[in-house]
Amino acid sequence: MVDKIMLLKGRMDIRRIKTIIRSDYFILFLIAFFYVLVVSSVAISRHHDFRTNAWDLGIYSQSLYTTLNHGKILYYTAELAGNPSGSLFGIHFSPFLFLLVPIYAIFQNPVTLLILRPIAISIGLIPLHWILREQQLNSRLVTFFLAIVYVVYPPINAPLSNFDVEAFLPALFLFAIYYLRKGKLSYSYVFIVLSLMVNEFVPFIVIAMAVYFFILHRREIIDGLRSRRLTRNATFAIILLFTGILWFSLAGAVITRFNPNALNTKWEWGEFGTSPGEIVTNVVANPAKTINVLFNDGQSKFLYITSLFGPLAFLSFLDPLTLLMTCPWIMASLLSINPLYYAIGTQYPAFVSPFIFVAAVNGIKKLGNITSRDVLRTIGFLMAVSLVISILLLPTGGDYSVTKAEPTIRLALSEIPAIASVSVMPEVHPHLCKRLEVYPYFKSGVDYVLVNIYSWWYTVTLPRPAHVAPRWCDAEIGEEYGIVVNANGILLYKNGYNGSLEHYEGVDFTYTYQNTRIATGNLVLDDVVLGDSVTTTDVFVHRVTDATPLFFEVPEKVLPPGRYNVTVWMKVSSIPDGEVITIEALKEPEDSVIVTKKIMGSDFTEVGRWQSFTFNLAIEQPTFIEFDAYVTNSTDVYYYAMNVLQVSGGV
Repeated sequence: MVDKIMLLKGRMDIRRIKTIIRSDYFILFLIAFFYVLVVSSVAISRHHDFRTNAWDLGIYSQSLYTTLNHGKILYYTAELAGNPSGSLFGIHFSPFLFLLVPIYAIFQNPVTLLILRPIAISIGLIPLHWILREQQLNSRLVTFFLAIVYVVYPPINAPLSNFDVEAFLPALFLFAIYYLRKGKLSYSYVFIVLSLMVNEFVPFIVIAMAVYFFILHRREIIDGLRSRRLTRNATFAIILLFTGILWFSLAGAVITRFNPNALNTKWEWGEFGTSPGEIVTNVVANPAKTINVLFNDGQSKFLYITSLFGPLAFLSFLDPLTLLMTCPWIMASLLSINPLYYAIGTQYPAFVSPFIFVAAVNGIKKLGNITSRDVLRTIGFLMAVSLVISILLLPTGGDYSVTKAEPTIRLALSEIPAIASVSVMPEVHPHLCKRLEVYPYFKSGVDYVLVNIYSWWYTVTLPRPAHVAPRWCDAEIGEEYGIVVNANGILLYKNGYNGSLEHYEGVDFTYTYQNTRIATGNLVLDDVVLGDSVTTTDVFVHRVTDATPLFFEVPEKVLPPGRYNVTVWMKVSSIPDGEVITIEALKEPEDSVIVTKKIMGSDFTEVGRWQSFTFNLAIEQPTFIEFDAYVTNSTDVYYYAMNVLQVSGGV
């Protein structure tokens, strides 16, 4: 008897397990699990390879760290030049971050945020599934296909290796829309308030949501007003409207409290003004100008709209009412002069992506009412093709690393104490954000300065409001700093250090016809004989008949401090008396000559024989150097290559 009961119980357990495995929620869980696993693994790998940066992973990580450990309200140092209070509230009103503090406390590392981001996005699968179920598409295949499209949708996932609090918006908005359509208004309001806590722009979307809700229930609301009765839906529409207005006022007051000039320095909308009120007024009052601005940079804006709606086969346009909630951000982005606002690869599409998805689901439902299976099959094919094309059109994001740079940066980081103040490159900032003083720009007086002169960030202007800080290539690192590490273009300076280099590895660059600019002359195929080796390759030749003396230019390249041997391989068609060629090393951008090498006819031992000529060069600071070669037109001069080899890390 007991055996029969146990057997029956076992069969029931198996059936229960089978039921769970076959359920929609289990399949959604698997989709979410593999999505989080893949995306977070890629993001963490890129982070360890120094392909994340201060904007915004480092900023959010430091903000949460200082809140937890130093009692400072979301304090960060990346933008102190434009936000003197140091609080994130001086730039954005994002109280939602306080909800993340306990999570970040478990493991205080940027990796936590890189894992949290795909989790936040995948939570949106739950309300999306509910919305699909309510539309009664009666196709599990379409349901799960849309779920997969959601987690790979390029506008949401393009900032793969970054973290922004806007990543929570898609799920929050989807919950809000679901409960709104179900009539569970109190639940919807909770998620609307949570959305408002994410960013100060959300109030504009909530105001649009109030208009959407009014239009959705317009007959009932208008009938109630005619009978002098304020219906439940009318009351909620009014509540939403005033919630959006009041929250925007609150956000403005908080931001102004922490940073008095923040709302009066808006540059992203050009001539429309520098404050929210002025911008909105000028947009409405100048329709001709507004239309003209909408078409500025039209190609990029067209690609932006295509990337938003294309992955869903433009089905969202079949539901213009739901798209009403996308209007505030789409209008703001298309009227902006900041190309990041209308680009895929940033956090900003999170303002509109959930509404685009809901509109697409409604569009599928409308088509499904006409013909079912054939239409759905066609829709799936179109969406798959559109999605692939959209992914291919995504920006690659660029790789800012150089050969040997990553291990050298890690070596330099090992020299920096945990409590030291540091100025570092933006891509290194997230790795040192667990401290009060770390700056992604040069700040005089810090204990350590870590520079990668071959970083993409070395020559660019930093994002606003940190743009007022000097570019890294313009930073003047004073004599009070000594160099601890000089290896592969990585420089670690220590304040008050007078000792010798702890780590050194020189740079080594070779320039041939492929990366040298020819001013006059031609490319010819020749056999280059150097010792026992023979190489058949293209070389430059300057004929006697070429009147212009400038032969070739080696493009400017920043070189770390140290001594260099510069070797050039050339040959001549005859051996004249006097000077044949002069090579100048110029400091850029001043074009000031720091070294001149004159090669005489007597320096060549044999006509037609490839020879090497070497001269020396020394620089004290990272310097952009260009090499120019001038001939005297006394003979045909052939150029094969130039090598710039660092032989020491000090002058």
